[in-house]
Amino acid sequence: MKKFWKITVSALLALIVVGGAAAYHERHNIRRYLLIHQHYAKKDILTTNQIKLNIRPARSTARTLSTNQLSQDYRQDLKKVKTGSTHAKVIVNPYQTSPLTGLILVKTAAATKVALTVHGDTPATTITQHLKGYRTQHAVGVLGLYAGRTNRVTLTFTRKNGTTTRTTYTLKTAAAPKKIGKNTLKTSKPQQMALGHGNTKLTFAVSSLGYTYGLDAQGQVRWYSTRPISHVFKQLANHHLLINTKIKNSESKSNALQETDFYGRVYRQYNMNGLFPTKSDPTKLANNTVIHHDAIELPNHNLLLTVDDGSKKFVEDTMIEIDRKTGKIQKVIDLKRILPKSAYTHYTGTHRPDGKIDWFHQNSMVYNRKNGDLIISGRNQDMMLAINYKTTKLKWILAAPQKLPKSYHKYLLKPTTQHYRYNGGQHAVKLINTSQNTGDTIDLEFYDNNVPVTRGKTAQSKQWSAGEIVSINQLKKTVTKTWSFGRTLGKPNFTNIVGSSYAVGKGNTLIGFGYADHGKRSEFVEVNRKTGKIVFDVDRTGFAHGDWSYRAQRMSLYPESAQLNLQAISTK
Repeated sequence: MKKFWKITVSALLALIVVGGAAAYHERHNIRRYLLIHQHYAKKDILTTNQIKLNIRPARSTARTLSTNQLSQDYRQDLKKVKTGSTHAKVIVNPYQTSPLTGLILVKTAAATKVALTVHGDTPATTITQHLKGYRTQHAVGVLGLYAGRTNRVTLTFTRKNGTTTRTTYTLKTAAAPKKIGKNTLKTSKPQQMALGHGNTKLTFAVSSLGYTYGLDAQGQVRWYSTRPISHVFKQLANHHLLINTKIKNSESKSNALQETDFYGRVYRQYNMNGLFPTKSDPTKLANNTVIHHDAIELPNHNLLLTVDDGSKKFVEDTMIEIDRKTGKIQKVIDLKRILPKSAYTHYTGTHRPDGKIDWFHQNSMVYNRKNGDLIISGRNQDMMLAINYKTTKLKWILAAPQKLPKSYHKYLLKPTTQHYRYNGGQHAVKLINTSQNTGDTIDLEFYDNNVPVTRGKTAQSKQWSAGEIVSINQLKKTVTKTWSFGRTLGKPNFTNIVGSSYAVGKGNTLIGFGYADHGKRSEFVEVNRKTGKIVFDVDRTGFAHGDWSYRAQRMSLYPESAQLNLQAISTK
């Protein structure tokens, strides 16, 4: 009887395994069928449900759990450290993806607050940061180490009675990867640069696909990530970073959106499906990158992403809003539903190897908190436009009128500047002077590649690229050019693709000429908008083809405190 039950249980288990495998296989076949046999709301426009099915974001806890485990280990290490600054435990690259970071675990007999100094080669490259609060157990995060040397880091401990003591620690780092390329300093005037309090702000070269890194005022690498980052590198309201990376380093596509920080600790990760029908044979599926150029945080803290929506015909013309906690898609905006049909059905401006039509090529967006508008840049239409985010109703268009149906001319902004030169193939749209602008008037900063893809061709086209600012009266629908810089640098700094222009403080703008000299060079130029004087200038050369610096951003290594929170992060 006992033998009979053993045989019966074994048979049942076998049936469950076989049945489970069959069910999984059946689900896979159903999903494949639904991806191939796409549902359309009307010709060329996918249904919202089909887009949600195609992209299917999913929360992943793998990296969150692994970095949580490291935090737990460091918590235990801190408990074991003996009291006294000379007994500290020093760790380089604590979260294993940011080699120029460190962690100092130290206990003090009395409650103290801590000031951190990362010694630089010059006063302008010495980084200082003050930690908040008095405590006896300290987990001091260190950012801004040099590559390939023994770094000196001093902690100053101050008791409540004002007594201070100092201890200097050494942190040895390996050389930076050669693939970062060579960064050659051409100009540096630190007193006139926007370096932030304690010189904590670096110039970050954000990669198209490769190494993203930060430079100090002397053009020295002071931070980089070993994670392959593609286009998206943003600071969120909670001071974390948002990056677009690969689910696995071995994969060819970047389909992991990750909330992380400069240390490399992971707080959330959303994996995208990216298995879409091919243009040549829609019955076959191929891996695609879903998030391609930009991601922003909305006022409700959800994330708005520029995506490929899974169409077998079109790319880079859709946005999705995902819930920050669950990763589920809350809203879909298909630009084919907003812009004229002729824009995507008669597009011939560019061609892709896979045969799909990149008619819009959305590369940036910014949300206007004052009126709820979303401002969008589309390179291949040489167009910036505003829609009401809630209703998706078109508000205005900044573009030359050529090839735009007359029914859309009512949305065009009218130039007040004489001989106004329209933007061509522009990037990196951003609001500036937001505290000064009224509800009707906005100042818009962007990088004008000056390469007309669809409209606006002039004799000046392709002769230079420039950072520009325009003032837009949204009520009167007028546009006035108020600032431009780049023409004097001429054709060597003309960039057919990529680029950025961002205000960074002190009346300065940082311009990233990411594809200079036909993609052989990237140049980062900080210029004072009032005087036109360059205060910082670095040339980047010797990098791999395709690893152009998509954007140049000035960001603080320490947007908050250097005190690391070693508590576990919820994975729910």
